[in-house]
Amino acid sequence: CVVKFAPGDHPGSAETLAREAQVVRWLGRRVRVAANLWSGAFEGGFCLISERLHGQAVSHVSPHDAADALAATVDLLARLHGLDVADCPYDMSLAAKFALAERHVAAGLVDEDDFDDERAGWTARQALDHAYATRPATERLVLTHGDASLPNFIWSPGRPVGMVDLGRFGLADPWQDLALFLRSAKFNHPHLDAAAILRDRYPLTAVDEAACAFYRLMDEFF
Repeated sequence: CVVKFAPGDHPGSAETLAREAQVVRWLGRRVRVAANLWSGAFEGGFCLISERLHGQAVSHVSPHDAADALAATVDLLARLHGLDVADCPYDMSLAAKFALAERHVAAGLVDEDDFDDERAGWTARQALDHAYATRPATERLVLTHGDASLPNFIWSPGRPVGMVDLGRFGLADPWQDLALFLRSAKFNHPHLDAAAILRDRYPLTAVDEAACAFYRLMDEFF
């Protein structure tokens, strides 16, 4: 099993972990996720004990297996994004994201030293103002992982890819996931053309670079 604990003096982390426990129960019958074995308040914080999924994080598969693992991850994202949204109670639309980002900036929870290179030296407020200025005019709401970096997908040959770390799951635009998938794939498996895999398997006619830039920017606040 995997044990995760968020102490009470980190309320944002405890809130996210509690949300993940709820998401796993709701999502578990739809796609492969790490089953929630126990969750609840513990020593002033919140604890989640989950099943350990069999396989490797897609970020750490061998170069020989990377293309198959990336393709399987794209297949999972396409399936997730195609599921019925009618009864999903988890809102991660832009309105919800901006409200959370404002809270995190006001509380000093944004790590400005961890900004992507193109925002080196920016303040959190500058970054958020830029996000408002570049906010897409529309969004298409689907079920999204919310943090679709490759460490959060577990792969083994012949089995469906599993998802972990679902505290940011919810209704959002598909580019929320696709932007972070592409960034992570470029970092973890630079020898592969992840955009080509995405275009072929998702499928897409083209990568929306503006949407990717925006959702990577929004990722700075979480």
